[in-house]
Amino acid sequence: MLSPRNNRFGIPGAISVIALVFAMLGGAYAATNDSGSGKATISAKAKQGPRGPRGKTGPAGPQGAAGPQGAAGAAGANGLDGLDGEDGKDGKNGTNGKDGDDGATGPAGATGPQGPEGPEGEPWTDLGTLPPGETETGAWVLGPLPIVTCEVPETSCTTQVKGQTELSVINSPISFPIPLPAELPEANVHYMGYQATPTTECPGSPANPQALAGHLCVYTAEVGGPTLEFVGVNKVGGGGGASTAGALITAIFAAQGSSATGTFAVTAPPTP
Repeated sequence: MLSPRNNRFGIPGAISVIALVFAMLGGAYAATNDSGSGKATISAKAKQGPRGPRGKTGPAGPQGAAGPQGAAGAAGANGLDGLDGEDGKDGKNGTNGKDGDDGATGPAGATGPQGPEGPEGEPWTDLGTLPPGETETGAWVLGPLPIVTCEVPETSCTTQVKGQTELSVINSPISFPIPLPAELPEANVHYMGYQATPTTECPGSPANPQALAGHLCVYTAEVGGPTLEFVGVNKVGGGGGASTAGALITAIFAAQGSSATGTFAVTAPPTP
């Protein structure tokens, strides 16, 4: 087998080398082997000839044609769906657990200190009466009403207004928040006109109404329109004085459009 080095000689170079070797071997054999005398007279050493020229590289051969593509295999058939499994049976309900034991009652907490006593409340007795000597106050309003006619001299209202025939009569009830223990007589009910001077029984004012024990004082704060011709304070059911639930203020004005406002104070008697 030729080495890579010898491959560079090509085919002609290889033939030249082989011929040279045979020539050398033949010369040596003739010099050492005399068929006539049997003596060797001379030996000749073969000399290596010159290296032959390098041959040209041959052209590359054509690329072989690609083989045909194999046919695709047939698709396999789908497998059959499996059958649905049967539903499992419901399990049995477990038994109810037992109620736990009641926990032990803890010790009672310590009692805190008692708070301070509150201030004394206002006098009030639910569904009762005003306590003796206590006072309650309120407000009242008189407004104009339609005109009424009095015929002279058959009615008392005509004499009160000195013969005038067309008068305005106005009523205004006043109620006691807490009922009195007893009715008040007419002598203990007082009407205090506009800017009236305080008295022993009614020492207050419209802004600060006051009344002596067992008395009702009605104060006038403002008057609008003509002057009041007559004012009376009576029981709601009729008659002078005041009932346990309140009283009725009646006023007569000389002209339409008059009005008045005020306050009141009533004090329960010292003893029932």
